Order: sequence, then C-alpha cells, then structure tokens
Amino acid sequence: MKTIATTLLLLFTALIMAQTPYEKAMGNALELLKTDNKAAAQQFERISKAEKENWLPAYYVALANINSSWGQYGPEETLATMKHAQEYITLTDQLSPNNPEVMVLQGLLNTCWINYDGSIYGMKLSAATSALYEKAYAMAPDNPRVVSNRAQWLMGSARYFNKDVTPYCSGLEKAVALFKKETVTGFEPSWGLKGTIDAQKDCQ
Repeated sequence: MKTIATTLLLLFTALIMAQTPYEKAMGNALELLKTDNKAAAQQFERISKAEKENWLPAYYVALANINSSWGQYGPEETLATMKHAQEYITLTDQLSPNNPEVMVLQGLLNTCWINYDGSIYGMKLSAATSALYEKAYAMAPDNPRVVSNRAQWLMGSARYFNKDVTPYCSGLEKAVALFKKETVTGFEPSWGLKGTIDAQKDCQ
C-alpha cells in the first residue's frame, strides 16, 4: 500500500511539473474567476500580453470584465469595466474571427450597456444584439452558451414588451442538456450551466 501511495504521489508531482508556465497561469486564473473577477481579469491580461496569438486569454479578460459590469459597482467603475471588456472582445475577434463564443460575449456586453442606460443603448443595441445571437445560433446551434444566452436574450426582450417568456424556455432546456454532454478540451470556454439553471426559474 505504501508503495502504491508513493507511486501515485510521484506521478501527481510529475504531472504538475510537466505543466507549462502558460498552463499553470491559465489554471490559476480560471480558479480566480470563480471568486474574484477583478483579480482574474488582471491575471488573464498578463497572460494575454505574453500569448499574443492566443485568443483564449483575451477572451477571459473580456469575460471577467463583463462579470463585473452588471451593476454591482458604481457607475464610473462599471463604465470602465465595460470599456475594458469591449477592448478585449475586439482583440479576441481579431485573433479568432467569426467565433460564436466571442459573439456571445459581445451579446452579453451589449446587454450590460442596455442595463447601464436603457434610454441610450436600448434602441441603439437591441437589434444588433438580436442579429448577433441569431448569427451565432446559425453557426453553432449545439453550443450551450450560444443556445442559453440567445434564449435568455429573447426572454428579456419578451419581458420588456410584457410578453410571455414560455416559448423560449425550451431553449434553456436544450442548453442544459448540451452543457451536460459538453466535452471541453484545454482551456476552452465551459461556463454557463449555473446561469442557465437560474434562468429556468422564470419558466416555472
């Protein structure tokens, strides 16, 4: 038994030591993203500057800033995080054009802007956001983040016009099923299941 334990420990140590600096940094940043969006954004930004041709660090900079842009901070700080998110969405789009994952981020950020000041950004961004989600859905109808966020956007639009959200609940059901069977490699996006389940509360 002692020999087996020692062997497992050596194997675990070897696996850790085999990680590249990029892998260690990304792993640490993704852990931070669960508890501290600001610290995670800073970590991903450092990685992005070192990995200039890799879209994933820039993607997560944008995601972390979007997560900080839902009104939990003051207006000036929210404005700063939204602008920073847009900067990195633009960079990510340059590194990975026509990527549905990036389209979802842009759709989410547009929603942040609408929440920030609906009188200015509601009419300005609503049609563009709907078109963006439809484009993403046409390209990746089995991507759970695309399916979920498209459905949530449509539900939000229905609520705004005092319409029934029920027709869009099937989209959330589909997204949950897709999340549960999703296979993720490396550091590709895998977030969204919890938010989808939370959104389903409006369907009960």
